Amino acid sequence: MSYLRHWQLESSPYRPTGEVYPAPPHQEALARIDYLATEQRSLGALIAPRGMGKTMVLADAHRHRTRDGRYVAEVDAFGMTPRELLWQIACGFDAQPTLGDSISRLWQRLADTAAEHAWRRESAMVLVDDAGQAGPDLCQQLVRLTRVAGMAGAAWTVVLAATPTEAERWPDSLLELIDLRIELYAWDEDTTVDYVQHALMAAGRLEPVFTEDALRLIYGLSHGIPRQVSRLADFSLVVGAAASTAIIDTGIVESAHGQVTWSAKAAS
Repeated sequence: MSYLRHWQLESSPYRPTGEVYPAPPHQEALARIDYLATEQRSLGALIAPRGMGKTMVLADAHRHRTRDGRYVAEVDAFGMTPRELLWQIACGFDAQPTLGDSISRLWQRLADTAAEHAWRRESAMVLVDDAGQAGPDLCQQLVRLTRVAGMAGAAWTVVLAATPTEAERWPDSLLELIDLRIELYAWDEDTTVDYVQHALMAAGRLEPVFTEDALRLIYGLSHGIPRQVSRLADFSLVVGAAASTAIIDTGIVESAHGQVTWSAKAAS
C-alpha cells in the first residue's frame, strides 16, 4: 500500500518541489543575495555545512532574478571544466555561444556581453553551486570573470556556495574578492515543527499526522538540519504506513531514525 494513500496525501510532502518553504535562514540568505545584486557587489559566498539548503537558496534566487527579467546563469561546479563553466555562463547571459567556441572565444563573447550590459545598465548574476569543488583552474576563471565585468563597468554579481572547510581551500585571489559571507544555520524547533506540518497541508493532508512529542523528537534527532528533517519526517510516514498506524508517535519516529542513514554530525 502506498504511504501516500495511507495518509491521504496528494503528493510526497518532503520531496524537493518548485515551492520553497520560507524558513527564516533561507529568507535571510535570499535577502543578502539581493543586497549583493542591488548594491552591485562583485562576489558573495554562501557558506554552510551540507544539508543546510544551499542548493535550494540558489535555485530560489535564480527564480527571483529571472522573474524580474534579469540575466542569470546557475551552474554546478562539481566536475566542471573551465570551458563548461564559461559556456553555461555565456548561455545564461544570452551571449549566443556556439558549439565550436574555444575558451578564448567564449571569453571574447563574455567581454562583449559585459560591455553591452554596462551600456544598457543591465545587471546579471552567476550562481555557482558546489563551488567548494572547484579546482585552481576553475577558481582562476571565476576571478577573471569578476575582473572582466569590472573593467567593462558591468553590474555582474557572482555567488559561490560551499561548505566552510571547502571555502578555506579557495585561493587568496578569490577570497580577497568576497564582499559578503552569507551563512545558513540550522532551524530552531518552532521552524522545524512548522515545516513538517506545512508540508503535510501543502500535500493535501488537513488532519494531524504527528503527535506533538513526535514533532519535537524529529527536531531533536535531526538537529534542525533541513535535509535531515525532511528525510526523517518522510521515512516516518513510510514506517507508520507499513505499521498501519493512524498517527505517528515517538516510537515510529525512533524506528524510522534507526533505519535512516546519515552522518551523526553534519559534514563541514
